[in-house]
Amino acid sequence: MKKRHDLWLLKFRYFLNSNTLHTVMMISFIVFMSVALSLWVFWRSLYLPEIKNHANYLASELKLIDQAHVHHAKNPQMLAWVRQYSHIQVIDNPKDFPTINDKIVADFFTDRFARHVQDELGREITVYFKFKPTPHLWIQDSKYPNLWFREPIKSYSQYSTGLFVGFLAGLPFLTILVILVLVRRLNRPLKRLERTATDYINLGHATTLPTHKGSNEIRKVNTAFNRLFHTLAQAQKERTIMLAGISHDLRTPLTRMRLTAEMLPDEFFREGLVLDIEDMDAILEQFISFMKDGSDEAMRAINLDMIFHEVMVQFNEIRFIYFNTIEHEVMVRPLSIKRLIINLVNNAIRYGSQPIHLSATILPPDDPQNIHPILLLCVRDEGDGVADSEIERIMQPFERGETARTTQGSGLGLAIVERIVRLHHGKVEIKNHAEGGLQVCVKIPLSHQTIS
Repeated sequence: MKKRHDLWLLKFRYFLNSNTLHTVMMISFIVFMSVALSLWVFWRSLYLPEIKNHANYLASELKLIDQAHVHHAKNPQMLAWVRQYSHIQVIDNPKDFPTINDKIVADFFTDRFARHVQDELGREITVYFKFKPTPHLWIQDSKYPNLWFREPIKSYSQYSTGLFVGFLAGLPFLTILVILVLVRRLNRPLKRLERTATDYINLGHATTLPTHKGSNEIRKVNTAFNRLFHTLAQAQKERTIMLAGISHDLRTPLTRMRLTAEMLPDEFFREGLVLDIEDMDAILEQFISFMKDGSDEAMRAINLDMIFHEVMVQFNEIRFIYFNTIEHEVMVRPLSIKRLIINLVNNAIRYGSQPIHLSATILPPDDPQNIHPILLLCVRDEGDGVADSEIERIMQPFERGETARTTQGSGLGLAIVERIVRLHHGKVEIKNHAEGGLQVCVKIPLSHQTIS
């Protein structure tokens, strides 16, 4: 359950940093700003002037009723005539008075309407809008507390709440939906390109990208990457042929030199020459190992116990302390991992002291962005270690530790290790162990398909 939660959390973090979200957010901002600006223009240019004109008209009607009441004693028929022919209806029956309910949207407009009428009349006015069963505007004048004035506004029945809501919510929704479709369509070739590049890194080969569909820009990019993959594949083939040639052409004369050295009468000179030839052969092997990065080797499930056992058999004269807590198989490049361990053991033997400690274990994720377990392989000697200032330098090709510890080798051992680990998307950690000696650990992330 926790792993699934972490997976969803990782996907959510990935989505937060995705081009899709950023594009949708920018377009959504523009759309909402456009809608808000449209409403503002409509309000300032159309609706607000209409409210002011209507308020002036209503104030004139109320002033006319005021005058009719003032002259009622002299001309009783005037009040009746005004009430009969005025657009405003006078309601004096309490049973017909409206029931006041708060309406947030309607009150926003009626409050402004009431303020404009108050400014014209100079007294307090209450305005209430009632839409059903027919639209009416109810007005209560503080001068006539026992009366309500009602104005029919049939034209307001043409207003559609659904149309207004559709404009406010539907337009942004449809815009965002279209943008999501377009961004998804644009990102699909990028995801295909990412998968192809990943396959090339992990498997050493990749499928050809389509060049006859999609936009012109995508076709050009796919064509360029197809050429790149073809060029890299050709370079890899040529490098393999070159390495095979180097291995054959140089080892043949080395073998003849060794046979010749074995027949020399001087034992001291013979042993020194043989050791030099063996050292040359080992250096040549390291050069070839460095050039052959292992990218052409397929990932497969392997039991690490078998690899460690083969290494310890190869160095049968060396004393090892072995610790392995991994009982299942892991998905790695077996020959590359074996070459990695051999290089680390060679370094430990050459520059350290026995026994050589070998260990393998599975660690929980050490990075919040990576929920996969970590394969930890460590090799440690019991020598004097190296200076802290030297640790970063000895990871570089053709670099070795201080002269006092380094009499042989090409300086490619740790560089080969770093290259193999990088091929597995891992990292190398080198430090002087608290109990003495140099410890080299490699951390390789294992995906959900890596552990069998």
